[in-house]
Amino acid sequence: MSELMKRFEILCTGKKNTKLNIFNTVVNPGESISLALPLPEILGYAPFYMPVKIIHGKLAGPCLLVFATMRGNEFNGMEIIKRLMKLSTLKKIKGTIIAVPVFNVYGMLNRSKFLPGEGLLEECFPGKESGDYGSRLANLFVREVFSKCDCCVEFCSGRLNYNSLPHVHTDLTYGLNKELAQSFQVPIVTDLKPQSGSIQYEAAQRDKPMLVYQAGEAMRFDYKAINLGVRSTMSLIRKLNMLSTSKNTKESKKTQPVVSTKGDWIYTPQSGLATNYKNLGDKVACGEMISKISEPLGNAQEIIVKAPYEGFITSLNEMPLVYEGEALFKIATFEKDEQIEASVQNWSENQDGTSNSTENESL
Repeated sequence: MSELMKRFEILCTGKKNTKLNIFNTVVNPGESISLALPLPEILGYAPFYMPVKIIHGKLAGPCLLVFATMRGNEFNGMEIIKRLMKLSTLKKIKGTIIAVPVFNVYGMLNRSKFLPGEGLLEECFPGKESGDYGSRLANLFVREVFSKCDCCVEFCSGRLNYNSLPHVHTDLTYGLNKELAQSFQVPIVTDLKPQSGSIQYEAAQRDKPMLVYQAGEAMRFDYKAINLGVRSTMSLIRKLNMLSTSKNTKESKKTQPVVSTKGDWIYTPQSGLATNYKNLGDKVACGEMISKISEPLGNAQEIIVKAPYEGFITSLNEMPLVYEGEALFKIATFEKDEQIEASVQNWSENQDGTSNSTENESL
């Protein structure tokens, strides 16, 4: 039995679940409730509340935290959690799911990744009770929500105007993370070394497995990425033994993620209009033309951008007008190209016919 299964098998004892105490509220086994956590005030007459949904199973099991909108302009994760929590299948779970669809409420209302004072919430952990808004918000989340979970998943998107191939990034030096990442039906897993001040670093300090699912771009819905996020989270829930695999569960050829050994951005050598010749998931050869930068009126020489090494496109700039030094493509490399080619192809095939709705009971 793997280290992961040993840890979470102990939690699934088959015994009745205990009561959950969370921000002065008692949740009984078998209950599903919605809460509003009062957030640190910015102005006394404009209070904010963090929405929290809890499904507390009748039987004991792990506590999984899923959260999104750390950066307020990223909406895919919000939709993933909304759809996930509507699934009637989750009424049968062992353990607990805590869902926070909007972490950075201030940022979401302003459609911005920034907090008051232009700070970034992702750099504020573990926070403290006194200090700036981000520090107080991070402290509240860690104390009241994050401390309750056994493992967690963050949903995020690429930056504004930057589309991202669905992937999981996590600290692969922590063995449980790698095993959990394999349950996500994404083509790529990237190794993330957590920086001090991030919630990933806080998870490592507390010995909590944590995955970050990233797909699509900020300010946009990507329905394929959303549906994939829901399916992958359900796969993770089953991996944690929180839910048994039903005979009616839809069987499909699962994408086996491949670990990336390296990923670097390619930057534009001059300002102008970018004509890209590669899409997300495309393989590029060393020296192959991937983009052409031209002056808007065609008065200057066109600049050809070539791939500096062989790899696969995992992120790209969707903005036609680019400036010198701006990121254009991210190219990831892998030890075995045939494995990532098969993984990307299978992921691509599974997206065919995907609509903007999720089939509840086929998950």
